[in-house]
Amino acid sequence: MWTNSFKKALFVTGGLFFMGIAHAQYLRTSYFMEGTSSRLQLNPGLQPTIGYFNIPVIGSFNIGASSNVLGISDIIAVLDSGSELFSNDDLYGRLKEDNRLNVNLNTDILSFGWYKGKGFWNVNVGLRTDIGASIPKNMFEYLRDADRFNLESGTLQGNISNMNLDINAYAEVGLGYSHPINDKLTVGGRLKVLLGIARAEMQVDEFTVDMNIPQNPENPDSWNNSYGGYTNAKAHILTSIKGGGLSFTDTHDSYGNAIRQINGFDFDGSGFGISGAGFGVDLGASYKLLDNLTFSAAVLDLGFINWKGSSTTVASIDESSKIEINQNNYQEYLSGDFLNLERFNLVEDKEAASSYKTRLSSTFLLAGEYAFLNNKVSVGAMYSIHFVQPKTLNELTLSATVRPKSWFNAAFSYSPIQAEGKSFGLALKLGPVFVGTDYMYFGNSSKSVNGFIGISVPMGGSKPLTDEI
Repeated sequence: MWTNSFKKALFVTGGLFFMGIAHAQYLRTSYFMEGTSSRLQLNPGLQPTIGYFNIPVIGSFNIGASSNVLGISDIIAVLDSGSELFSNDDLYGRLKEDNRLNVNLNTDILSFGWYKGKGFWNVNVGLRTDIGASIPKNMFEYLRDADRFNLESGTLQGNISNMNLDINAYAEVGLGYSHPINDKLTVGGRLKVLLGIARAEMQVDEFTVDMNIPQNPENPDSWNNSYGGYTNAKAHILTSIKGGGLSFTDTHDSYGNAIRQINGFDFDGSGFGISGAGFGVDLGASYKLLDNLTFSAAVLDLGFINWKGSSTTVASIDESSKIEINQNNYQEYLSGDFLNLERFNLVEDKEAASSYKTRLSSTFLLAGEYAFLNNKVSVGAMYSIHFVQPKTLNELTLSATVRPKSWFNAAFSYSPIQAEGKSFGLALKLGPVFVGTDYMYFGNSSKSVNGFIGISVPMGGSKPLTDEI
């Protein structure tokens, strides 16, 4: 059986799928706000008007996610469904053939930046979490049929394919620097050391259930014999966590062969540690084409993490293996928990539990800005591409920014793609406090939302004037 802690963790992930709580990896509305440090997360070639020290953890906290399926009104429907979730026809009708979710959570435990001569230095120590999921509609079709199953009808058939879940959590230690080459061009970069904390991956390529229970004519609620059907599966689950991972029980398959079947998720008591290591780099630049017209571009999170084989556990099943369903195990296939992995009959795969490498979810962005009123007000546009699994995300952000002082900046934005044109963004820096979101709803059906909060204090001087460069 799965341990309660692991089932809760999976349940939270499943809840995120339904709710689609958050998409921006960083707050795009802040891109043209020169008084904020958050713009450095989007382009290390940009410079704030003054150095800063962010209050630990809450000084730079960002959460974002998007779903191609459900909006705010659907969240309410999910919460109200309770045990009738899979029999909710209205909710079921909103699902697509491929239902996707992406979630990002970023916070800096420590971050600060300062001017030194013509250049700007910044340091950050942060935690990053990326979640990507794709759950096909046929998974819900199967669970709806399982929810309605009874011994009187005695039949259940289903086919699930192309379902996956990826979770990556890692720490980041970064050192950034930007420098004006001349009065038009500024370039910058950030080198990052990455420390892998945890990774989980689940992939279901194929899962078929064909259950036909022969009834006992004298007792319709009982089995007539032990044979009730079969499953045919190709799937695997992988975890890389120091001091924890999948646990297994020694048992036998239907042919009498000794196997180690997955039965839960355990920690050995040593606590979390480093499960992998790698490197990353951010690159950015801005170019002032005219006095009031500036173009900029950046590539973020180019890098990898190499995960240790000693921290990795793998369970899998091959599609050629057919598992008999009988009166001892048939309840596993009727579970309404779509994250119940027992139904896949996964067994330990020692050969696959070796070191491996994963790439970061990179981002490319291109932006243009026109400023007027002595650079106190500007309008701008930014196009970003976020290379995440299972599918790349695109966004166009149009914004208007007011920045009369370094301690007061405000921005209004509109993003038509991920929010389907049904939301707007708003960000405000007032003294040391900065808050913002790219998605505030016009209605209840928007499928993206994010939020950022930051608290910082000035440090390390101000940006040199143009004629000083």
